[in-house]
Amino acid sequence: MKILLVAKPWRGGLARYLQEALEALVPGSVEWLPTYPSSLAERIAYRKNRREWRSGLAKRVAESDCNAAIFINHVPGFEELKPRDEYVLWITDNPLPVVRNSTPYKRVYITDPGYREEVAVATANRFCGVLGFACLPSVHTPGVRANGGRGFCFIGNRDPKREPYLRRLCHAGKDIRVYGNHFPFHSLCWRFPGRFRPSVPVDRMGSIYARHLASINIHAKVVRGGTNMRTFECAGYRIAQVVERLPGLEALFSPGEDILTFQSPDELMEQMARLEEDRKLARSLAVSAERRARAEHTYFHRARRLLDGLVEIPELSVTRLAKA
Repeated sequence: MKILLVAKPWRGGLARYLQEALEALVPGSVEWLPTYPSSLAERIAYRKNRREWRSGLAKRVAESDCNAAIFINHVPGFEELKPRDEYVLWITDNPLPVVRNSTPYKRVYITDPGYREEVAVATANRFCGVLGFACLPSVHTPGVRANGGRGFCFIGNRDPKREPYLRRLCHAGKDIRVYGNHFPFHSLCWRFPGRFRPSVPVDRMGSIYARHLASINIHAKVVRGGTNMRTFECAGYRIAQVVERLPGLEALFSPGEDILTFQSPDELMEQMARLEEDRKLARSLAVSAERRARAEHTYFHRARRLLDGLVEIPELSVTRLAKA
């Protein structure tokens, strides 16, 4: 039994989370092939001839006698691969530039339901639907002060869609801390220095969320529907959330029961005020979202769907992980 995970080693941890989930389902079977150099020698080779490096990686994939190959996004050079039933593509970014090069993959999933119709037309019977992000229970676990903190936090980088919200919150004097690449050169940092912090590694996010009453999630411009990784991760961390409302979000988490939602700066501030006045509501939302995430939205759930029909998962693994 052999499963290839062909993915970039993101700072956000996605490939690592999926690798752990795959390994837990089918122990001893997973090989991760990074689509970006992971050693000094490989980085030198990559800089000297990027096309040749990628061609060599594609050759390794093509020569692998695997039962399944899970690709997180497509990289140039992989269009050279001959189509195989074992190749599964999971597109987590804007899928439209990718679908024209997706012919090697016999099954294609996307994370964003807002692109469903266009991708379905472009990939025809290879399109298998929407498969959202998730949480990993061993990583996204509540901190000791979960929902016992104060104020709000936003963890995310600069994006034109986020700017008006953050500007409005700062000028309104809301108790918010922003972690990301706004610091230290964005104009808001100089005007509101106490509100901004540097980017943080993924293994520190849990401790940051635990220090705050709730998390704010403003989606990047490229996100059309559903939600991003943060909503699932915050659910695992058991922190109350105020999430920008997009089509398809309600299929993942129930507004008013698991999360609060907004579609404008005014509505966002109204929802923040509700949580400031009702900490019991904040705790209830956090607990409900965590329960929902563990029941439906873990990377074990996503890994099982990606492997469906390709790999037989031991019943022992399914039973054990259902209790995780």
